[in-house]
Amino acid sequence: MHTWTPVKRVVVPDATEPPNATWSNCLVLGNEVMMSGVTAHPAVDESGQALSTEAQGRRILERIDATMRAAGGTRGNVYKLVVYLTDIANKEAVSRLRAEFFGPVYPCSTLVQVGALAFPGLTIEIDAFGRLDCDVAQAMQYYPGQYYPG
Repeated sequence: MHTWTPVKRVVVPDATEPPNATWSNCLVLGNEVMMSGVTAHPAVDESGQALSTEAQGRRILERIDATMRAAGGTRGNVYKLVVYLTDIANKEAVSRLRAEFFGPVYPCSTLVQVGALAFPGLTIEIDAFGRLDCDVAQAMQYYPGQYYPG
């Protein structure tokens, strides 16, 4: 007999999938939380002005935070980010945002430049991964050769 891991599809009002979407924004498999690339779409403010990469990134991290809370966790449960930028020159903005949203122990992170994102005006997209049964801020320092009670 096969034992299935429980799966929940998390829907957040501020970041819903379009009706024709062929993906899920967030799935929770047991304690594992996986988010599809989160964007700031539409990447404009209330007056229709284009958002900077930093403003898009802030909106994205707020959506990741809201999605983690809807999944039953917090931003402290996020252990990995994959950041896609259309201009690598914006990496300092990403560093400022990570410092603002995470810490004192930061999630593992990959940052890459890509040619384009799914919608015009998008300059940043972030995949996020978390676990509901861990708090990254509680990470212990480990050095090779040192006893690790894990």
